[in-house]
Amino acid sequence: MKTIAFSFAIACAAAMPVLAADTPVRDVVAFNVGVKVEVDAVGKPISVQAPADLPEAIRAFVEKRVASWQYTPAQVAGVPQPAITYVGVNACAVPVGAGYRLGLDFAGNGPRTAADRTLLPPMYPRLAQRSGTSAEFVLILGIEADGRAVIDQIERADISGRPGASEFEAVLRQWIKTVRFDPEQIAGKPVRGQVRMPVEFSMRGDRQALREELQVKAKTSRECQIASGENDMKPVALQPVVTVIPTPAG
Repeated sequence: MKTIAFSFAIACAAAMPVLAADTPVRDVVAFNVGVKVEVDAVGKPISVQAPADLPEAIRAFVEKRVASWQYTPAQVAGVPQPAITYVGVNACAVPVGAGYRLGLDFAGNGPRTAADRTLLPPMYPRLAQRSGTSAEFVLILGIEADGRAVIDQIERADISGRPGASEFEAVLRQWIKTVRFDPEQIAGKPVRGQVRMPVEFSMRGDRQALREELQVKAKTSRECQIASGENDMKPVALQPVVTVIPTPAG
């Protein structure tokens, strides 16, 4: 199966007056969002919607950039069709003067988690947790047309330790029943898709410490380098219905 995943970096940065100059302490802020993009049968984006909870200036900037990219439309029996996909955008806001400079990096496209909400992780199996047994999985999830997720394949399972090792798969299969996605659409109809998603069970401390660790890593990312003017469970779609070329059209 061919993985459709892109690593193109979008060298776009602009000063964003998001906060007033008298804000006492400002730091680099890294985040990611799923942008709903509707394209017509010739690949022209006719609707681009970033999450409504973003600050207005940032939302407008993200939508403008995503709308400027090139799109290859979906096809059914060789005939181009209008479609809806969800474009992942990694973003980083770096304080500059009285505002921010925003850097963006294309992070693939395909189905997204329902309403672009962060997935809650599965519960740690009790015996494995007590015994300090950790595990890393890579799941291939089937995203049904109604948004339900099923495990099509466990692509990788690395388990460190024996006590409780047999509990992980059952916990994953129970957890996945609670997960919902927004599926892609072709000609107005939701279609089945697939995503690859890593899931980690680790004893590395509490969630706050993990969030802080992820934020530190994010600040060294490509999009933060772009914003600076320098050269967690995250699903990656397999074979999305629309191909995105993250460079301005024309």
